[in-house]
Amino acid sequence: MTNFRFSVCCLVFLIISFIGGYGAFLYENIWEREQQLHLTEITNSQASAIERRLERSLSATHLLAHQVRFNQGDVSAFDDFAKETITAIGGISNLQLAPDGIIRHIYPLQGNEKALGHNLLVDDRRKAEAHKAIKERSLTMAGPLALVQGGVAVIGRNPIFIKQEGGEQFWGFASALIFLDTLLEVTDLNELELKGYHYELTRQHPDTLNWERFAHSVEPLDRLQVTFPIQVPNSEWKITLSRPLPNRPLTLWHAVVVSLIIGFIVSLLLSYILKEPQRLRQIVAEKTEQLNELAFYDVLTGLVNRRLFMQQLECELKLLSRSGNKAALMYLDMDDFKNVNDSLGHSAGDQLLIEVANRIKTTMRESDIICRLGGDEYAILMMNIQNSNDSKIVANQIIERVREEILIEGRSLNIGLSIGITILPDDSMDLREILNNADMALYESKRLGKNRVTFFDYQMQQCSIERIEIENALKHAIKNDEFELYYQPIIRLDNRQIVMLEALLRWKHPEKGFIPPDQFISIAEQSGLIISIGDWVLETACATIANAVQHQEACVPIAINISAKQLLNQNFSGEVKERLERYSIDPAMLEMEITESIIMENMEDALKQLNELKEVGCRFSIDDFGTGYSSLAQLKQLPVDSLKIDRSFVRDIEHDHHDRQIVEAIIAMAHSLGLEVIAEGVEDQYQLDFVDKAGCDLVQGYLFSKPIPYDEIDLQQYIYLAGANDYSI
Repeated sequence: MTNFRFSVCCLVFLIISFIGGYGAFLYENIWEREQQLHLTEITNSQASAIERRLERSLSATHLLAHQVRFNQGDVSAFDDFAKETITAIGGISNLQLAPDGIIRHIYPLQGNEKALGHNLLVDDRRKAEAHKAIKERSLTMAGPLALVQGGVAVIGRNPIFIKQEGGEQFWGFASALIFLDTLLEVTDLNELELKGYHYELTRQHPDTLNWERFAHSVEPLDRLQVTFPIQVPNSEWKITLSRPLPNRPLTLWHAVVVSLIIGFIVSLLLSYILKEPQRLRQIVAEKTEQLNELAFYDVLTGLVNRRLFMQQLECELKLLSRSGNKAALMYLDMDDFKNVNDSLGHSAGDQLLIEVANRIKTTMRESDIICRLGGDEYAILMMNIQNSNDSKIVANQIIERVREEILIEGRSLNIGLSIGITILPDDSMDLREILNNADMALYESKRLGKNRVTFFDYQMQQCSIERIEIENALKHAIKNDEFELYYQPIIRLDNRQIVMLEALLRWKHPEKGFIPPDQFISIAEQSGLIISIGDWVLETACATIANAVQHQEACVPIAINISAKQLLNQNFSGEVKERLERYSIDPAMLEMEITESIIMENMEDALKQLNELKEVGCRFSIDDFGTGYSSLAQLKQLPVDSLKIDRSFVRDIEHDHHDRQIVEAIIAMAHSLGLEVIAEGVEDQYQLDFVDKAGCDLVQGYLFSKPIPYDEIDLQQYIYLAGANDYSI
């Protein structure tokens, strides 16, 4: 428990620490994204300001070009027009006119005299832009570049074409010069730099295509930065803005440390809470010691008795509801304990109970509660399991331990255990339901063949309810004569004639209609009602044979199925003889089919009944042969006339060579013992041809006929049709 508590606390500590650290990581990411978004907005606004200023300033070249074209190259009014344009638009250092590419006019001229006479098409380092402007007849921009008159500026050159003699002739350029410092004054870059932001302006060189920086802040860019493009004529600029991350109240490492501290505190609290069930168990232990004084223990085995077990179970259920742990309640029942009592006496039975109890105790933990409920039944409450598989492993260990040889009064015994398990709280936390669940699981173990472990599931509960309903309905069915017999022909292969009919039970429920036998036969056997139903089948079959003989109808023997409880009933052979005498029936007209497993499990009693009936002339067949564990030596002892190959081997003989080999082996073995062989479940021509070729004597199945009422069978018509290879009635 200490390891478990430590593991849980460590797990909680890790989970809380992880959640806290991950939350801090998300917070930091969100915070950085917010800073990035804020920086993006500022950068975008600066890029837009530069674009707008360039677009507005360069628009002056269009106005100037239009004025030249309008005046057909007359530039006498250039100074006045340029003055008005610069005043109206703003942001322009000067306007220029360059007829034939040579700068002739500048406004304002003062300070720019050195630029006069400069040939843009020949001398200028940016003549490529000038020629490109002429070629594309569009505004181009050069720079930023150093001017001959001093300073760094960008120059927009707009080519002017004048209509002359029916065409357009290049006249020159209208240029606008914008000093870089003047351009940047429209932005907030200087103010932003004072606030800790850093910037950089770059452009793509038109010749090398490399990006080169032409303006920047004093300090270099920081890690958090955003870049936006600035669209300019025949080029592209970029502005990059950055800033150091501001201090924030909670850093990632601060958050991690806080998470670790919180996780540690919560783990300590959880450890204290998990200790509470241990304290409660101590209280239960003290109460148990008090109950010991009241002799709440089984006198024979020393185990907890039913009363104390119920009290302890209630206490453990309360603990489970608080701790959230799991537990398993096991019901154990010794298989065939009655035989030991009957054959060796109650003293030997008591010794066996003590030995089994000791073996269970040595297999279980000290914390588990072991109880003798009474008789040969035990109960175990296995606490603090991880899952159902834990209890299954222990249950199988108990079965193996108990199954080891036990010496009682000089005799060697091998005892089996059937175990039913219900898991708490998965299956229920109600005391009554828990006990019922374990009991149903134990019942299922017994039903499935004993000496096994079965877990409760809700389908069992539903099946139990349905079983009770069917059992009650069967009682009414017996009283109200709701059963019918349907008959399926058995065909001899050498002449394709019906030689026998198998009587198959059908239950015609007044509300649900026909209920298949597989839904009620097993319940009838478990409840004991199969004896009454089997007696009705025997009575009805004998009456059918007698009626056919009396009316001189074509008649063949009828085969009926006999259950284990019927065969082991001491009065069974006498009841059969009584029916044969009362209806004056030839015993050879009644064949009884008995499953292989019934005979093998109760060989001595079965032989006694079979031999008595064989002496009067009854015939016997082993039904579903191949599904039991009989040997040749055992078969030789049985007074049977035929074997019926189970339909599971016939069904897949076309595709399964193992089934084909089994069928051939059964036929060969039966013939070596002088027995006839009947193949059940023949449904297609391939199956018929195969069993025929293998030497099978008789067949039955849907290829010939499904089970039908007796009055619908016309034996003479069937024989005639069978001769024509028509296998349908």
